[in-house]
Amino acid sequence: MEMSEVVSLRNLHVAFDRVEASRGMAGVDGVTVARFKRDLHTNLQSLSCDLADMRYQPLPLLRFLVAKPDGSPRALSVPAVRDRIAQAAVLNVIGPAFEAEFEDVSFAYRKGRSIRQAALRIRELRDNGYRYVVDADIVAFFDNIDHELLIQKVAALVSDSRILGLIRRWTAPEVYDGERVYTLERGIPQGSPLSPLLANLFLDELDETMIAAGCKLVRYSDDFIILCKTPSEAQEALELTEATLDRLCLALDAKDTRVTDFGRGFKYLGLIFMGDSILAPFDSPKREKRILYMPPSFDLDAYLAAKRE
Repeated sequence: MEMSEVVSLRNLHVAFDRVEASRGMAGVDGVTVARFKRDLHTNLQSLSCDLADMRYQPLPLLRFLVAKPDGSPRALSVPAVRDRIAQAAVLNVIGPAFEAEFEDVSFAYRKGRSIRQAALRIRELRDNGYRYVVDADIVAFFDNIDHELLIQKVAALVSDSRILGLIRRWTAPEVYDGERVYTLERGIPQGSPLSPLLANLFLDELDETMIAAGCKLVRYSDDFIILCKTPSEAQEALELTEATLDRLCLALDAKDTRVTDFGRGFKYLGLIFMGDSILAPFDSPKREKRILYMPPSFDLDAYLAAKRE
């Protein structure tokens, strides 16, 4: 994987298509996908040159709040359209190498994998006698990812220093929240094209550790369960999980982590597993994210002027 692949116009056009298909909003500069598309070739040529000549500078992320299904706030941090295209261009190039490293126990953000496949795997394990379950929850996973640990894992797969430099910059971006611009010291932004891939990479160590120990892990992003044949095996798996996450500077949420079984039932990925049944709620229309707070317009001219000083 080389920077020349990232900056090729063909790759940038594919990256734009990917960003357009996601139907995302404008970032701090107010430029929408439709506006960027009006002069697409020129805009992509400019981006290509800036990336190739190492003049590229990402803008701050736009941080706003949307409502979770229970009504509580969830922060999203969205890059400008131009920056999302640059990230998608890198994703196109590095994605296959990262995917080759991932384990079969991981089901989120991967082509051909889904909640359905995860549920089928759980059913298979249940029917093979794995009736006890470690139902785990990581404390604020996306907000607590250690940047240096993450970059170490990325560097093991990415040899081009320019690509690595871009990822490092996107991992610790500036963020505008309506009151100030600050640098993200920890965690990765939910709303950036690269974040799902980086999240899977960060937790790949957990996957590998569990597999090496013979544990039956099913993971969907940071949401995972471990299936076992006895309560003692489940307790051992829980202790190994805690030790592994401690190495990653993460922790389990004690109030939401427990050992249970199919007889008592549990909820995972929006499904209810009870006895030999898998229950799903009735289909309902997909809800649009309700915005709870959107920052006032960003003073881009003042920001750029300060950068030039």
